[in-house]
Amino acid sequence: MKNDSTKINQILNQALDSAGKGIMIQDVNRKVVFFNHACEEITRWSKEKIVGKDCGDIFQCHTSTGMCLTEKFCPGVDIFQGKFSKTSRELMITRGDGSESWIEANASAIRDAEGRVTHIVTIMEDIRERKNFADEILKSKTLSTLGTFAAELAHEIKNPLNAMNIQMLVLEREIQDTHKLSSKSKKEFLEIVSIVQKEVIRLSGFVEECLQFSRTGELNKSLVNIGEMLNEITSLLLPQAQLNGIYVELDVMHALPKVKVDKDKMKQAILNILINGIEAMPDGGEMRVGVHYSHDGILISCQDTGPGIPDEIQDKIFNLFYTTKNGGTGIGLSFAQNIVQAHGGTIRLEQTPKGSKFIIAIPVNENNY
Repeated sequence: MKNDSTKINQILNQALDSAGKGIMIQDVNRKVVFFNHACEEITRWSKEKIVGKDCGDIFQCHTSTGMCLTEKFCPGVDIFQGKFSKTSRELMITRGDGSESWIEANASAIRDAEGRVTHIVTIMEDIRERKNFADEILKSKTLSTLGTFAAELAHEIKNPLNAMNIQMLVLEREIQDTHKLSSKSKKEFLEIVSIVQKEVIRLSGFVEECLQFSRTGELNKSLVNIGEMLNEITSLLLPQAQLNGIYVELDVMHALPKVKVDKDKMKQAILNILINGIEAMPDGGEMRVGVHYSHDGILISCQDTGPGIPDEIQDKIFNLFYTTKNGGTGIGLSFAQNIVQAHGGTIRLEQTPKGSKFIIAIPVNENNY
């Protein structure tokens, strides 16, 4: 009988260790007494480093609001204190490699024959993909709402701006034609008119960017030679680049497959990145644009030799309206990201020794040809 019992325990342990979801068991002191293989994969902590330790000291759990789950707020403590027989929470944990990850923890009480809680079993599941998907859905809905708002706002502002611009032109002519004003007064009034006109033009540009942003989801796809498109873009930018002392280099892989994209929108997305690069090099530099084909699809690279983007803001550069430039709108990179993602692609900032390098990946499949 004893041998049978030992064998059954071994089978149970093997079954728990082979389970697809993480299983962790703690005693009344919150010390981990069992930690299966799935837990190791999810948390990147080995059972040798976990068993016998207080899980709170290891995982440093906190909630979605950032509140640290000290012993006072630990779900396991609530079970031991009899407040709940089981709990379920989404937690952010610190993993063994130093990274943070979202998990869902479902904890239940294990009781003895007298009904006293002796242990807690926690079923652990990695929910990073679920959280990322939920974040993308929220972002998509937010951007859709912002796009609608931007379109309405732009239409409301555009007509008054046009009227203001016309009135400024009329006023400019009146000032120039009048004989009652001295040359000095004319000059002062014309300077004021010029300032207003520049601001009207700037606001008109912002309105146009809002309209472009609101139309990012409407794609008119056709088969496009990406190499030829990049040649058009660099030719368009070359005069401005040369004025700024910037050397532009284009490297196109031979025999690139054509892909179905909205050419006008993709050109605008790439232009936004390259214009940012040119503006980052007021004292001159180099702009390297390249494209090649790999298993990841069509890869377009845009690299400048400017000062680069500080580490502390790299996770914000694609946020709508985020900008560090004087007079910037913070729409350009967000617009570019929306366009690329609407094509099923990705855009990322890559680490380089000098300057900034953006990589755009456009997927290629049977539907592209």
